[in-house]
Amino acid sequence: MEHPTAALEADALAPVDTTSGVPIYRQIAEQLAAHLEALPVGARLPSETAIARRAGVSRGTAVQALRELEHRDLVVRVQGSGTFKASPTPGSFTRSLDAGRLPSFSDDLKRAGHATRELISRCETAAADHETAAALGIEPGASIWAIERTVLADERPVVHIVSALRADRYPDVDAFAVAGGSLYAFLEERYGAAGRPTWADEEYSALNATTELCAALHVPVDRALLCSRRVAYLADGLAVELVRSYMRADAYRVRVTLLPGDGDQTAASELELRADLPGASPA
Repeated sequence: MEHPTAALEADALAPVDTTSGVPIYRQIAEQLAAHLEALPVGARLPSETAIARRAGVSRGTAVQALRELEHRDLVVRVQGSGTFKASPTPGSFTRSLDAGRLPSFSDDLKRAGHATRELISRCETAAADHETAAALGIEPGASIWAIERTVLADERPVVHIVSALRADRYPDVDAFAVAGGSLYAFLEERYGAAGRPTWADEEYSALNATTELCAALHVPVDRALLCSRRVAYLADGLAVELVRSYMRADAYRVRVTLLPGDGDQTAASELELRADLPGASPA
């Protein structure tokens, strides 16, 4: 963080043009983006309230403008602290908890230039156990899709994923289509943009590989793995997926960027999940 005290004032924004045909939120986003070019990394942007007051729009429109910048990796938004200019070289595997387009592992890897495919080992309906039911807000025993798959990058297995999807929201899942792209890409294609999860709560931990995970990821027994537990939500707040991802520790690492908060406190910004796959080849 180079200049944590630098800030862009809302007064720098020009009035919006309600007759241009360009969405208001996008006009605001473009103005903010233009001003960001001259500011250092870590500069603070005006609050949603300040932007809304200056532009004469609703707070929701201001939030939408900031999310537009976030989706373009121009800013990072930190709950309780504000919005800041992002690094010009964000990680290839960034996951933002309130991003408008939650990425999948395959999305990340393809964007980084790797050839990917997914090996589906299970795709069937099942009864939700108590943990899954609690995470998704459904009754124990309710119907879910149980999906297990291994993501390969350049034919190297790098992550094994175990998902539980609400069957009442997704009545049909095509394993062949998922294998050809990614689960999230399939959900978006089959159920529209509203059917793709947009944000998530995610926790990370470490564990030793089980026999099943060793076979899936081609690692020795008891090799340390990076594990994430995610509950993914649609834009309207409906929890639709509980997923555990088991990543090869020699391929993935986690980095958390810290931004200044109020007083002496420090707030965590976006979490970056990065893959180190130089010259990747089959394990």
